[in-house]
Amino acid sequence: MMSKEKVSSSISSSFIVNRTLENNPMCTCGSPASLRTSNTRRNLGRAFFGCSNYNMKGLPHCNFFKWADSGQEREQELVNFKIELLRKKDELQKTQEEFQKTREELRKLEEEVRKTMEEVRHGMEKVRKV
Repeated sequence: MMSKEKVSSSISSSFIVNRTLENNPMCTCGSPASLRTSNTRRNLGRAFFGCSNYNMKGLPHCNFFKWADSGQEREQELVNFKIELLRKKDELQKTQEEFQKTREELRKLEEEVRKTMEEVRHGMEKVRKV
């Protein structure tokens, strides 16, 4: 019996492979690219597309190469960008609210200054009359 993690991993891996194969790119030589798995230390087990004629004896190949998960990386970049955009939007909203509060406080202070100036002017008129 498989553990939940293995089943989930297996399901998501097969989903990725199926989704990737549906979007199978064409080599620049015109043949469909083959889905392969990297065996380098840096990218061990990572899927990529390569020319289907690669490593075939005597057949030319176009050296086509594309990581199979490059679309997912782009999607993740877009998701990260959207998250950042929403964060910035929230920051902007908060800044606008603070600005409105400050603007209202300034308006109140200006009104107080205007009233005080009016009282002073009125007081000066009384002093002049006396």
